[in-house]
Amino acid sequence: MGQNLMKKIEVKKTYGNIPGLKWIPSVPGRNDEDAFPETFKTKKPPREFTDRDQDILRKKLLGMDHCRCIVEIGVCRTKYPLSSSSILIENKSDFGYYLGIDIENRSFLDNINKKIYTFRMNSIEKFKFFNIMDSLNIREIDFLFIDGVHSINMVLNDWEYTERLSPHGIIGFHDTNVHPGPYFVFDALDEKMYKKEKYFEDLNDDWGISFATKI
Repeated sequence: MGQNLMKKIEVKKTYGNIPGLKWIPSVPGRNDEDAFPETFKTKKPPREFTDRDQDILRKKLLGMDHCRCIVEIGVCRTKYPLSSSSILIENKSDFGYYLGIDIENRSFLDNINKKIYTFRMNSIEKFKFFNIMDSLNIREIDFLFIDGVHSINMVLNDWEYTERLSPHGIIGFHDTNVHPGPYFVFDALDEKMYKKEKYFEDLNDDWGISFATKI
C-alpha cells in the first residue's frame, strides 16, 4: 500500500539534539504539521487496526517481564474491540496502569479499580500529563504506544514522552506504512539506542505497526 510511496519521498535530515533520534526529519515542499500530504493518500484498507496488528501488539506487551505503566496517545481510534486500546487494556497486568491520552472524551473506558484512566487533553500538554503520573505515584512509562495525530511534528512531540521511558521500555507506532510522522520519525530512531522492528510493511491491506525497544 504505502510503503513504496514512502521510499520515493525525499526527506530532509536536520541534525539536532533530540535524544534517541539520529536526525530530525522534514519533507521539503510539504507542511510537517500535515498528517495526510497528498502523496501519502492511498485507498484505505477495510480496517485500520487489523487482527495481525492486534496480535503483534499483544505479543509485545505480554512479552515484557515487567509493565507497571502503559501510556497510549490516541485512544480507541477504531471501535473498542477492534482497537489497540482494547489489547492494551485487556492484557495489562492487574498491578499495571493504563493511561490514555486523547483530544476526545474516552471516559467510558475509565475504571479506577482496574487502574484504567483516560484524559481528555492534547498530547502537547506533556508536563501536565507528567504531573498526573506523579500524582498516581508513577515515575516511568514501560510501554508507550503512539497513535495520535500522524504529522511529523506531532509524532516528534509525542516522542518526547520517552523522557519518562523506563530502562526496559518499548515504544509502539501505528501507521508506519502510510503516514509521514510515524514513518519518518521511526526511520530516524538511533539503532545504537533502540532495537527497531517494523511489521507488515509490504502488505497492501495493513497500515503498518512498528516497535522500538530500549537497548
